[in-house]
Amino acid sequence: MDLAAEALIKALPLFVETIGAGRGRFIADPEVLAAHGRVFYPDLSAPEVPAQLDVILFDALDASDDLLPTIRRARLRAQRQGAVLLRLDAGAWPVDTCVDAMRGMGLAFYRGWRCAGGALTPWADKEKPAEGVHLLRFQRAGYSPMLHAREFLKKGEFGTALSILHETPDAWYATEEERGLHGAELLMAYLAQDRFIGPRLRLQHLVSAMRAYTKACTLAPMHVPAYQCMAAFWKGVGRPDLARRLLTTVTTILDAPEVEKDLAQLPPDPAPAPPVSCPAWDPAWRPRILYLCHVESDYGADLLYDGLRRLLGAENVLEYPWKPTVHGQNLDQAFGYPCTFHWPDGPTPLAEVVRRAAAGAFDLILFSDTTGTLPKNEIHPILAAAGDTPLFVVDTWDECGAFLDDIRRDAGLGPVAGYFKREMIAGIDYGPDAWPLPFAYADDRIPDLPEEDQRDGVFFAGKLIGGTRRLMLSWLNTFIEVQGGWGTPFTQEEYAALLREQAIGLCLFGNGFDTVRYWELPAHGVLLLAERSPLVIPHDFEDGRQAVFFDHAGELKEKLAHYLAHPDEALAIAQAGHAHLREHHTATARARQLLGRIQARLSR
Repeated sequence: MDLAAEALIKALPLFVETIGAGRGRFIADPEVLAAHGRVFYPDLSAPEVPAQLDVILFDALDASDDLLPTIRRARLRAQRQGAVLLRLDAGAWPVDTCVDAMRGMGLAFYRGWRCAGGALTPWADKEKPAEGVHLLRFQRAGYSPMLHAREFLKKGEFGTALSILHETPDAWYATEEERGLHGAELLMAYLAQDRFIGPRLRLQHLVSAMRAYTKACTLAPMHVPAYQCMAAFWKGVGRPDLARRLLTTVTTILDAPEVEKDLAQLPPDPAPAPPVSCPAWDPAWRPRILYLCHVESDYGADLLYDGLRRLLGAENVLEYPWKPTVHGQNLDQAFGYPCTFHWPDGPTPLAEVVRRAAAGAFDLILFSDTTGTLPKNEIHPILAAAGDTPLFVVDTWDECGAFLDDIRRDAGLGPVAGYFKREMIAGIDYGPDAWPLPFAYADDRIPDLPEEDQRDGVFFAGKLIGGTRRLMLSWLNTFIEVQGGWGTPFTQEEYAALLREQAIGLCLFGNGFDTVRYWELPAHGVLLLAERSPLVIPHDFEDGRQAVFFDHAGELKEKLAHYLAHPDEALAIAQAGHAHLREHHTATARARQLLGRIQARLSR
């Protein structure tokens, strides 16, 4: 029944240096703790034990009448930010009863794990386990992870500070705003770490910072320091224009005089990136493709799959494993996104895929598993059988990091001939043979526009998650009525019907910069009024001709008022955007662009 020290170490926060056993000695190999820099005291009454410890352990598997009094006395030996860990059998002492008893001592439940075979599996409070052995962590009721993390930030111990903030459960906070302020604290910790380490890991830090920024500004949109921190990151990666845009929006909407100083210190904007096109694909080259992709619905990957099959024929594009949502099954697993298809063929067994790969049946392999969910024991035999068949990675995820090395390492890939990246920020080096591949829109979902196109109003539908979306929409709606559903789910049929009635559609950054909205609005003949994308987009819409872009909240308000007052101009741009999308941004257009890149790469 002893707990492996290696498992306990994974549950212990980085700040822990001293550990005492308040009752019981349930660690199987305490010497392992010492090897990891932890000092373990099996007897709290020994004279060498410090007055205050970082963690005190209690074993309640053999709970007796004196257990709670023992905990009540010994808990005082935990330092102000210290933790109490309690192992119990939930069948003998229900977790809820235990939590209530500890609350009476001023200790609040923080995190939990299930114990099985010496290992620990994280457990969420809402699950309320009814049986089995569990390890519960408690903190003082007034414990502040943010203040605790700051103690280590002041000492330059960034990893410890970040670990404290990362391990904090959302349930520790009572309100959304508190959780948002926690995200802002995490963002500031990333910024402190980034400024200390320097540019070597700056892009990696930017990705982590954007996750924290999304949480902070979604849940606490009035908290100005979060926007200032994000602007500092943009300045650090060489995009002061994005910092200026963000801070200008903040000063437009909020009373934030402290932001004016940040704006004054920004360097000049970089030169605009030149338009990007793709090498032409020769239709005489019709490669046979093996598409390795996870089974979950994935808008970018699944759209590309459909486009490749339409161009090359289903017989020339084989996916593994078989994905139900692109074959007319389990359509609800696409969560309402327009990336379900009805290709009629069924699954191909692994052994058959391996046989075909060994027989040279594929001219190239596309690997699209950024999430790392493909079973290695299935993928590795396929890749081994394929030998030197050229392999290209397709990264359709929401984040702008250069993930090729991570994907190669996690999947155990060999040489990669090229890297297609959805969220590719202009001005950032993603390595050699890295190319943009943003979202697009499915060919068969693009309606023909009526000759008499009667539209009216401003439309936005989506979650209030990411960037300045919540801040900007709440502010804008005080001036102009924005129709649509903020967080309201629609079926694709309902959504398409709504879009056919709208004159102007808003596109605001979400978790990433490339949103489905950027493509579906012009696909349905709606004027695309979008935040100017920082991404590399081949054959992008031209501002004022096929779409309208804005840099900050003030410009959004001005342009929206202009096009509402000039509906004929708005309609002309919307119709040009619809035609431009049909030429350059359908699933088949994106497939042609990918094939053109690959053909040019292989011809070198």
